[in-house]
Amino acid sequence: MFESVYFNPLPTWLSPTSAKWAWVSLTAFASLPGHFNRTIFDAPWATETDNSTLSKALNYINTTDFVAYDERFLHIIGSGAKIEHIQKLAFQTHEAPCYIPETRQLLFVEWGKPGGEDGIHDWQYLLDIENNTLRKITTDPPVYNLHGCVHFQGKLYGVTDGYGDVETGKLVEIDPISWKARTLVNNFLGQPFGGFNDLEVDPEGNFWMTDSKSGWGRGIVDFTPPNDPSIYFVNKTTMQAKVVWTTTGNANGIALGPSGKTIYIPDTGVSEFRPSNKNPHGRRMLWAFDLADERPVPANQRLLMSPISYFYDGIRASGEGWLFAGSGDGVDVIDPESGFVLGSIRTGGGDNVAVSMAFGEHEMWIVGKGGVWHVKDTKAKLKRDW
Repeated sequence: MFESVYFNPLPTWLSPTSAKWAWVSLTAFASLPGHFNRTIFDAPWATETDNSTLSKALNYINTTDFVAYDERFLHIIGSGAKIEHIQKLAFQTHEAPCYIPETRQLLFVEWGKPGGEDGIHDWQYLLDIENNTLRKITTDPPVYNLHGCVHFQGKLYGVTDGYGDVETGKLVEIDPISWKARTLVNNFLGQPFGGFNDLEVDPEGNFWMTDSKSGWGRGIVDFTPPNDPSIYFVNKTTMQAKVVWTTTGNANGIALGPSGKTIYIPDTGVSEFRPSNKNPHGRRMLWAFDLADERPVPANQRLLMSPISYFYDGIRASGEGWLFAGSGDGVDVIDPESGFVLGSIRTGGGDNVAVSMAFGEHEMWIVGKGGVWHVKDTKAKLKRDW
């Protein structure tokens, strides 16, 4: 590791690692010399500075795989982990990663304009994990503009933005063997959805879905969203739906803790649409709520944190309860209680952008602008029990 006053020395048990690490000394960074500046959209290592010592440290961080802010991050990732950019794709947003353990495949999509046929997609990518081969598949009937996906009890559940003025956003069930698809929900008692962004499934199999303005903002759907971005709960048995949270910002990712008793929701109103813009004064909060007595009534809303940089897109909770969130330059790992960022898994900087992720037992796949990254052999268990 590059030696600098701005870094803590790596412990001896981690030093043989094949990955490139930086363990940032927060006490050293607490008081910086000279001139420095960065925007909220830049990672810390993009800080502009006139101090050569600090500049060298920042340049080193930009070459690393893992950046630790807290010692716990070293133990979550471990000495055997490494990250590899396994699919280098166009700098188009990639979304909806779903790991299929039964077949060792990863489903994901190229999302939105300007990609594909005017940004309209009736196909999904399917990546064979064992030999890293990539192909396109189409479900029967085709699922258009998939935006979020989860694997639950052998099935894939996905949500869509909708498709022009042809169909509205919907929740679908997909069989990952036959690729048969069926619509479960496509309206709220006659009201169309604005366009779904992501979803989560709780231990009982109920659905939590984020209805956003992203699809409308990208021109994937033609009609103006009927209401503010919202979180919908859908009972798996009765298909009864209700709004459980709403925002004037934007609803994006969503995650449940491993006990199913806490829900995490990033508000990404920082992204503005028509015209498209990133407003540094827009919402970029990560909220936490309690779910008591298995009722779909989020309570005790609290601001867990705002990201160090960029905004949180896809978010997932690991089997041990750590939160993983796509945050531009990489994936932040967050303490679910204090909200502190413990460290970041980097996707290489430049134009690469980490958007969302899917978990295996001790491995994960990150999708975003630039393609797919594989993080393998983490010390911590990532996959949850349901």
